[in-house]
Amino acid sequence: MLNMEISSLEDPLFSGRSFVTRAWLALTVLALAVISGCGLGPEAAKRRYVENGDRYFQQGKFREAVILYRNAIKKDPKFGEAYFKLGEAELRRGDPRAAVSAYRRAVELLQDNENAGARLADLYLAAYAVQRDRKDPALLREVDDLAKAMFAKDPNSFQGTRLMAFLAVTKGDLPKAIELFRKADSIRPKQPELRFALIQVLTRSSLWDEAEKLSLQVIQDSPKYTPAYDFLIVEYIRRNRNADAESILKRKVENNPAIADFRLQLAGFYLSTQRKELSDKVASETLNAESQDPTARLKVGDYYARTRDFAKAIQVYSDGAAKNDDRWANYLLRISQIKVAENKIDEARKELEAVLQKDPKNSQALSMRASLDLQFGDAARKESAIKDLQSLIGATPNDVVVRYNLGRAYQQKGELEAARVQYSEAVRRRPDFVAGQIALAQVYVLLRDFGKALTSADDALKYAPKNLAARTLRVQALINSGNLRQAKADLAEYKADTPDAPDLIFQDTVIDFQEGRYKEAEANLLRLRSRFPDDPRLVLGLSDVYFRSGRTQEAFKLVEAEAQKRPDNAAVRDAAVVVALRTGRFDYAEKQLRDVVAKEPKNIDAKLKLAEALRRTDRVDQAAGLLQEARKLEPSNAALNLQLAMTLDLMGRQDQSLPLYQEVIQKDPNNVIALNNAAYILAEDGKDLDQALTLAQRAKQQAPANDDITDTLGLIYVKKNLTDNAISLYSELIKRQPNNPLYHYHLAMAQLQKGNRAAARQSLLTALQLKPSKQDEVRIRELIGRAG
Repeated sequence: MLNMEISSLEDPLFSGRSFVTRAWLALTVLALAVISGCGLGPEAAKRRYVENGDRYFQQGKFREAVILYRNAIKKDPKFGEAYFKLGEAELRRGDPRAAVSAYRRAVELLQDNENAGARLADLYLAAYAVQRDRKDPALLREVDDLAKAMFAKDPNSFQGTRLMAFLAVTKGDLPKAIELFRKADSIRPKQPELRFALIQVLTRSSLWDEAEKLSLQVIQDSPKYTPAYDFLIVEYIRRNRNADAESILKRKVENNPAIADFRLQLAGFYLSTQRKELSDKVASETLNAESQDPTARLKVGDYYARTRDFAKAIQVYSDGAAKNDDRWANYLLRISQIKVAENKIDEARKELEAVLQKDPKNSQALSMRASLDLQFGDAARKESAIKDLQSLIGATPNDVVVRYNLGRAYQQKGELEAARVQYSEAVRRRPDFVAGQIALAQVYVLLRDFGKALTSADDALKYAPKNLAARTLRVQALINSGNLRQAKADLAEYKADTPDAPDLIFQDTVIDFQEGRYKEAEANLLRLRSRFPDDPRLVLGLSDVYFRSGRTQEAFKLVEAEAQKRPDNAAVRDAAVVVALRTGRFDYAEKQLRDVVAKEPKNIDAKLKLAEALRRTDRVDQAAGLLQEARKLEPSNAALNLQLAMTLDLMGRQDQSLPLYQEVIQKDPNNVIALNNAAYILAEDGKDLDQALTLAQRAKQQAPANDDITDTLGLIYVKKNLTDNAISLYSELIKRQPNNPLYHYHLAMAQLQKGNRAAARQSLLTALQLKPSKQDEVRIRELIGRAG
């Protein structure tokens, strides 16, 4: 339910081959612009820097403009104009914090220019508007102070009046806001942005006739100001005035004939009102605008793709590709995306290969091919995808989609730490990259680092407050952190928005299950299953409920019947195997898994489960052999290495298992089993007790209630001669688990170290009575001999 695919966030006009050259030329020109300020007097130099900065600003090169404005400020730290322009450039390049700092200084230095104060106030108002829970009144006080400063210089200040109008809106005083907006309009007439703000307040105040009249006036006075058109179009459609909406759309096109998007907006309107012939006519006419808008053909193709007229979209793109102009690759990439939407994966890949044959370094084609191979390819293609993505990161390190897809590749291989690194780098570069934040939260859940999962989910919700995947992950993290109260509160809030969302209902079911309300959990799962009969999680969930409530036969029969009903459904088959292993039906699990392995010899997951079935039926040698064969296919698979290490442990081959645990830890530093087992082996060996203690403590942080980790810590204390600590720890441990022979054995070691032979002998005899493993029994009897 949380699966998502991303092919690209790149500009479709981006050309990978010329990017490096363009970037080098830009840096060269910038260097010349910087050098041109040298050798002049301070006044002339600062002016030259600002002039050069202005040129870059006009070209949309805001990073370069920022550098030049800062150089001007270095020449004159009190150059108010440079601070104002620096604020403009910082804002346009997406750094509002830096813009605020620059505007503040501009306000101090430009006493007679109210534009800097107006810009600063607008940022404060925007920051106040986006605050969700706790609104900061200090921001409004800052706006009020700036407005009052403007009025002190000019009682009839346009900007001051405008700001006071917006303050009235934030306080809910709409009549006052209308009065002030009208006053500002009289001071500086026909400002479209101001009048549009008034239009919105009039609409909120149910003064529709006035809002409509003013909107038409704005279109008349400012024909290039498009928000007024869009406002009327939406309102007319909402009021079932389609003829008026069509009239405004036509007017928008007439007043902006060179903009293809507006023509396609009209085409979309015709399509939505069941006039497809007119829609196609307008879209076809838009192709004739290529001389005015070189991207018109791409936009028309995109329009057909959005409206799922794939045949027409492909025709438009194919005609474009046949021209072999500098956009040929973009047309083929678009065709590939349509083929994916049609589930024609081989044809989609063929289009990508055609691009790469002519342009082997096309980053978008490489990224899309890797994305396809990750989702649909075999193991070899997945490995090839990883290599493609790794090379792409070297060429385009700031491409968050490439990092996202590489993270997915690592995650599919079970290399969670490597996946975490890529997702983390993606969101570090683009904090608003919601898909990356969600993926990072998912990995943290898999790593059982629920605190960080919660943080990442919250980071996603900052930018997408109603994103269902992020909401679900937040609840999941809260549940697994034991904070059921907050999880319930969040679920109540989220379900009010989307009461039928299956992911939220499933999390509600998890809470019912954890709190022992098995009937409620079962009812929820059955309802979900009626809607999503093929979701294996629901079968597993029901089997969990049956198993926990003592209905083990029912649990197995459920999954067995489901697997028989859907023999070709791999997910259902896997669910049946999991339940069979859980309920001790090892013969059933083994048969199913051997069938899978015979058909899919490279299916690592099936081999892992088969090895578990073999190990749990005392065929440890066979399990180890199977896992070692599987490791030849995927030597870096963390899950595979972990299970092989555990199997080797059972065979007493700790010299071979320890390096595997260490390899798992290197890839997955928070893996509790690997941390604990490596620490235990090091403790038994007694050579590197400090490292053993470090690993055990890291495991304890991840799973503080795990008694096996406590046992490992106790053994380390014994080996370090911290006898009293060990005895205290084991005494508490045995109270919780009195029937574990190993705990009694380790307690005896500490007691013997303390010199209490009688107590040690009694602990050892108790351990023997509890039927330890053969290997442990030998050790216990040896220690009895030493205890006397």
